[in-house]
Amino acid sequence: MSIKIKVNGEVLMLDSAVNTVEALVTHLYLEKRRFFIVEMNREVIKKEDYAKTVIGSGDQFEIVHFVGGG
Repeated sequence: MSIKIKVNGEVLMLDSAVNTVEALVTHLYLEKRRFFIVEMNREVIKKEDYAKTVIGSGDQFEIVHFVGGG
């Protein structure tokens, strides 16, 4: 079984094992990045809530990471 979500405007089909924000972050290889923000359905998710925030088909995400420079 798979779920359909949107991340930064792009539709993704995910295995049902990717069922929390923490699993999504790992799936997208973001855990090694230092600074990023996850917004789920227009609500910012706190990092300490990633493991307990369940995702489902139709959820929409905006993921923003910071880039340094001058």
